Amino acid sequence: MSKFLFLFGNTPQLSLLELNSVYPQLKAQLLSAEGELANRLAVAEMTDEEFKKADFINKLGGLVKIFQLEKTLNKSSDLTSLKNAVVDCLISKSHQPYFSIYQKGKGQKAINHAQIKDLLKERGYRSRYFKGSFEGSAFALHQEASQEIFLYHDQEAIYLSYLVAVQDIDDWTKRDRSKPYFDRKKGMLPPKVARMLVNIAGSLYLSEQKNQSAAKIKLIDPFCGTGTILIEALNLGHQVYGADLDEQAVWGSRQNLDWFSNEYNLPRQNFAEQIFVADVGQLNAEKVAGKKFDLLVTEPFLGRQTPKEEELANIFKGLSKLYLGAFNNFSKILNPGAKVAIIFPKVVAEHRVFSLDHLIDKLNAKGYNLVVSPLLYARQGARVQREVYFFNFK
Repeated sequence: MSKFLFLFGNTPQLSLLELNSVYPQLKAQLLSAEGELANRLAVAEMTDEEFKKADFINKLGGLVKIFQLEKTLNKSSDLTSLKNAVVDCLISKSHQPYFSIYQKGKGQKAINHAQIKDLLKERGYRSRYFKGSFEGSAFALHQEASQEIFLYHDQEAIYLSYLVAVQDIDDWTKRDRSKPYFDRKKGMLPPKVARMLVNIAGSLYLSEQKNQSAAKIKLIDPFCGTGTILIEALNLGHQVYGADLDEQAVWGSRQNLDWFSNEYNLPRQNFAEQIFVADVGQLNAEKVAGKKFDLLVTEPFLGRQTPKEEELANIFKGLSKLYLGAFNNFSKILNPGAKVAIIFPKVVAEHRVFSLDHLIDKLNAKGYNLVVSPLLYARQGARVQREVYFFNFK
C-alpha cells in the first residue's frame, strides 16, 4: 500500500466532499495544514494499481495535483538526512534526474536545487533542474522523464513526495473559453465547480441506487444558462436536459453541447428537444415529455452582483419567493430519492449578512432533506458569495 497526497484548488471543502463521494473507499483525511494550504491537502492510502485505475485527475474537478509519498521523516531530521532522502528518491526513478523541488509548511530546511545537484554529482549522476510551479500546471505533465519533489512540513513530520498526476489546465481552459456561445452574465459558474456538483450529486444517488448506472441517470438544469453544468454531466455519461427562460441562452446551450459532443467524441443526444425554453414555473411532466429526473443540478439567479445594502432586504425577499416557487415545481419532475445540488446566494454587507438559510425548514417540510451541511464557495473577502446545498428528495 502507498500513501498519496491530494492538493485541492480554491474550493477545498467542496473538493474533499467530491473526492470522498466519488471514492468513498479511500476515506481521505485532511492534513493539519495552515496558511495557504489550510484544508487543501488530503492523504489517502491505496495500492499503485488502484491509483492507476481510479483516474482521479480526469474524473474530479477539485484536484490540482497528486503526489505519491516516498518517505516520512522525523520533524527533527537534520539537513544532511533530508538532502540524502531527496537524492535517494530522485535516483530511484531515473539515472539522469531532471527535477524540480519545492517546500511548504512551517520549519522548512535551507535546501535548494544546487545542493541536490552537487550530491547527485558526488554519487556519479548527471542531473538537470527546472523551475516547477506548485500551484500551476506542472512541467512534468508534458515531460514524463521529469520529477517534481514536494517537501511538506507539518507540526510532527516532514513528508517527502513526488508528483504523479496534475490537472490538464489547458483542457479546463478550453472548455471554459472555447465554447461557441458565451454570455458574461450567464456563464459565471466555473466548469470545475460544475463538475464537482455533478460528481457529488451523482455519487450520492448511485450509492443508494445500486442497480443504476451513470448512463441511465437523467439530469436536469432548470437554469441552464450557457450549459456549463450540462457539459460536465454529458462528459460523465449522463442524459442531460436543460431549461432557461432566455431563448438566446437555450439556443447557445444547444450550440455548446453540440460543440462539446463533437470536440470530445461523445455520443450525441437530442439537444434540440432536451434543452428548451421554459420558466421554472412551467416545469411539468408535459414539458419534459413525461420524464422524471434523478439529479437536479443548478445555479439559479443569485441577484445583482453589486447590490446596495439598502436594497438587499427586498432583493432577498424576492429571492426567497423565487427559490420556494422553484422547489415547489421541482417536486413535479423528480423521482423519489433524487438528489438536488443547488447554489444559494449569500451577501456579507457592512451591518448584516443576508442569506436564504431560513428556507431549510420550509424545504424539509416539502420533502427536501439536507444531505450535508452547506458549503461556502467564495473568493476570500468577497461580498457576494455562494452557498452549495445538497438535498435528497423524499
